[in-house]
Amino acid sequence: MGKIVGILGGMGPMSTADLLRKVTEKTPVRNEREHLRILIDSRPEIPDRPAGLMGTGPSPVPMLQESARMLEAWGAEVIAVPCNTAHGFLADVQAAVRVEVLDMIGIVGREISKTFPDGTSVGLLSTTAAQKLRIFHDRLPQFDLVVPQAEVQEELVAGAILQVKLEDEVVEPRKKLMRVVGSLDPAPAAVIAGCTEVELALSGVEGPSPIFLPMDLLAEEIVRKAWREG
Repeated sequence: MGKIVGILGGMGPMSTADLLRKVTEKTPVRNEREHLRILIDSRPEIPDRPAGLMGTGPSPVPMLQESARMLEAWGAEVIAVPCNTAHGFLADVQAAVRVEVLDMIGIVGREISKTFPDGTSVGLLSTTAAQKLRIFHDRLPQFDLVVPQAEVQEELVAGAILQVKLEDEVVEPRKKLMRVVGSLDPAPAAVIAGCTEVELALSGVEGPSPIFLPMDLLAEEIVRKAWREG
């Protein structure tokens, strides 16, 4: 019997649903009764993570910690957070519970290192706050992270993220994001879809460089930790 998984979600709701789908698809069961038990707290009212990081809005930490404690009380033995920018508060979430909280960004770094050596240029498409506060840079110092120019970031990347959040639409955001990938200088050897909305838009896309999908890798880690080890 596998470990009970808690998903601290709602940031946004579509990303939470997508993680559940990915875990279900990746679990190599023989029948449906072998699937993992997954507890989900999809809490869209958690304050905006970029605003909290930048100090322009309320901190999401109290609600993140409350949800983590609730998932633990329900029986979760491992917790996943399907939001890249929320990993800026990962230490606060981990401090609130006794169970493991998976580090999605660390998982991405581990996966890239399997293919590319230290010092490789890696493109990063994330929220502006994640870039300014170095959420990825500080956790993945082994790579040379390449980000879009400021005007491109605001017009195309931030615009695409908002469009996916508000419209649940990926065709136009995908076009915008692929334009950004083509504009990165120097041209990166790989690209991180460093926001769950970016990942939703770029899933299944073949670009000029390999695109690493954090939530997809998180789903694989959940299966490894909870289903195989459990």
